[in-house]
This record gives sequence, C-alpha cells and structure tokens, in this order.
Amino acid sequence: MKKLIISTFSTAILIFSFSCKPDCTPPAASSNCINPALIDSNAVCQDILAPVCGCNGVTYENACVADANGVTSYVPGECCQ
Repeated sequence: MKKLIISTFSTAILIFSFSCKPDCTPPAASSNCINPALIDSNAVCQDILAPVCGCNGVTYENACVADANGVTSYVPGECCQ
C-alpha cells in the first residue's frame, strides 16, 4: 500500500512517498495495548508525518499521537493491511 502526500508551499511542491514493508505485521495485540491512564486529550503534537504502527494494528501519524492515544507499544512505519 502506498500513500502519496503532497504539500504545497508557495511555488514549491514537496512529494513524499511512504510504503509499508511487503511482509510487515503489527506487534501482537494484547489486552493492555491501550492504557486509558496514558490517554491525554490535551496533548499537543507537531504535525509531522512519521508513521508508527500501534500494537492495536492502527497507524498513527507519529509517536506523539500514539502516546497521546494511550498506545503502550508501537514500531516505526505504517501498519500493513
């Protein structure tokens, strides 16, 4: 799966292409993948695209977003479907 992100700044166009590894799998899900005590609805995360795959099989925009959602473990990159 490939995603194409296009961001325009004045006349410059930046194109980034991210793809997941062909045989990647998310970490094994467990009953404690999401810790409600760690959820921070007031977290301020930078808008940086550095995807991480959470132990729940969800791709988060970056580690900060995963942390703010209470994810207890994740690996770099998108989750494969």
